[in-house]
Amino acid sequence: MGALIRTANPSNLHLALDFLTGLSCGELECLAEFQGACLLEMADIPVNPYRMLAEFFDPAVSERWRNCEDRAHKTFVVLSWLEVQKIPQPRVIVSHVA
Repeated sequence: MGALIRTANPSNLHLALDFLTGLSCGELECLAEFQGACLLEMADIPVNPYRMLAEFFDPAVSERWRNCEDRAHKTFVVLSWLEVQKIPQPRVIVSHVA
């Protein structure tokens, strides 16, 4: 869990801690493996983690993802984690003058 916290955006640290605290050991393990795969891929060039989802959860690549329900659940957990990790964007307020 510590490694996952260190990869989180510091401005979202509280949200990341809350998110990770609610996960099971299997979900944390999946996130850690996904994060590790992202780091290995990014060693050469920056990679969009969303693009790695299909290959990471491909049942042809790993027997671990043969169960479609487990694969769908873990994919949702990883997607949720990626959203928690996002850097908050400043809100742009546009006013229209008539």
